[in-house]
Amino acid sequence: MIPWLHRRVHALRSSMTAQIGLAITLISVLLVAGCGYAVMRMTREQLREGGEVLMLANLAFLHEDLAVAQYDTDRVAQRLVNRIETQLGSLHVALLDDRHRLIAASDWFDVPLDVLPKSALSTNEIPPGITHGKLRWLQQLYGPLTQVWTTPDGRMYRLLVAEVPVPEGHARAALGPLRVALALEVTQTRDAVLLGWKVFFGALVASVIAASVLGMLIAQRIVIAARRLGTAASRISARALHERLPLDDAPRELQESGLAFNRMLDRLEGAFKRLSEFSSDLAHDLRTPINNLLGEAQVTLSKPRSAEEYRAVLESAVEDYERISRLIENMLFIARAEDARASLQCEWIELRQASERVRDYFEPLADERGITMACELHCAPTTPTRVWADKTLLIRALGNLMTNALRHATPGSDVRLSATPYDDGACLVEVCNEGPPIEANEQARIFERLYRIDPSREGSATGSGLGLAIVKSIMDLHGGRATVTSGVGQRTVFGLWFPGPPRTGDAAAAEAAPRSREVEQTLGL
Repeated sequence: MIPWLHRRVHALRSSMTAQIGLAITLISVLLVAGCGYAVMRMTREQLREGGEVLMLANLAFLHEDLAVAQYDTDRVAQRLVNRIETQLGSLHVALLDDRHRLIAASDWFDVPLDVLPKSALSTNEIPPGITHGKLRWLQQLYGPLTQVWTTPDGRMYRLLVAEVPVPEGHARAALGPLRVALALEVTQTRDAVLLGWKVFFGALVASVIAASVLGMLIAQRIVIAARRLGTAASRISARALHERLPLDDAPRELQESGLAFNRMLDRLEGAFKRLSEFSSDLAHDLRTPINNLLGEAQVTLSKPRSAEEYRAVLESAVEDYERISRLIENMLFIARAEDARASLQCEWIELRQASERVRDYFEPLADERGITMACELHCAPTTPTRVWADKTLLIRALGNLMTNALRHATPGSDVRLSATPYDDGACLVEVCNEGPPIEANEQARIFERLYRIDPSREGSATGSGLGLAIVKSIMDLHGGRATVTSGVGQRTVFGLWFPGPPRTGDAAAAEAAPRSREVEQTLGL
């Protein structure tokens, strides 16, 4: 039993159609059951109250008839009780004395006297014009007015005992008050209520079946749109990444998911395109030095050479080997940087020392090209001049930016390395130079792997096209950003935004929001 139940639960959890159909069925059944139960309860109460109102009304009439007859029970008792039974065959009456001894009973009154209620309602308490509202008022005062008794053969009676006080001055007053026992047969009412319950449960079973069938049909209709999206998604492959999910006839609830899926396909298509271009560029960059090495080796081996000639060939090949080695090292670094498990050794680094270290390293190269180097630090006197970063990666990112800036700077111009630390620990580092402007469409791709602005790949012998891609990977590891701004008549500026040490809490988020907007304005985002 348990494994079967487990399989059923698992099937329910794995099927959206089954879950929606079950939800519709449960809601329908609960509504039908609740409404039906409420109607049956209300009907039963109304029938009970109707019977008690009928008994109290006849009791009031009997009291009036006794008063008119001067409470002469010997003369009128039998006639009065038979008249009530004659007018209403289901209501039987008995007249008792104060000791519960029978004075007179209607012909069909066969209720044992010992089963009659012990408490009695005084007829003086019955309000005129008895209604359901007045009946409920009496029940609040005295509690239940009647009780139910069932005969051995299955007939059901509602019993009421009332006390009829005899006014003083009458001869009957000395014998004590009279008691009237009323027995209303409610067998047909009970059978009608039972029939109502049977109809109710039958309707409930029918509603369960109908709700289950309709629920499954409605659920299948609801999820058909999701199935269409799934069918469309199954047609998309690496060879058909241009296809997108159709969202024109999709429900509003699925449009956001469809848009997210299409945006993911856009990213995948872009990633596949970049990967294809990257593979082509990588093959090109590797083919050139390898062809050079292969050609030199084939020429050298075509005839016997002297030791000096072999040495010259090997020395010439060293440059190509170094280039291949740098390319492989850079590719391995980018691959490790994209690993989510890559760890950083972040610490507080003094900006002045780091800037001077980078400047001292590149100053000889700048002097060769007639370029002036400058380091600037912009901050308030009370702001710490430091940055939260991995020292090795920071130096590498700055080195790549400086190499790129010196390569493209106009001879006789200057290259500036500036840093702007903030009180919250964030820092903006910029490297700017004067040189050819970078077009806007190229600025968006300049941080891609092996991307070069020059389509002819001029200068590929000195650069692998991975320097700026490494810078972006380093900034991604730090949770920061790498940006570039350039244009005709203005300097080219590469910016690195370091967000500072990690912080948690609403206060940190509230403080970081205006700072982020300030940085975006500074970087031109």
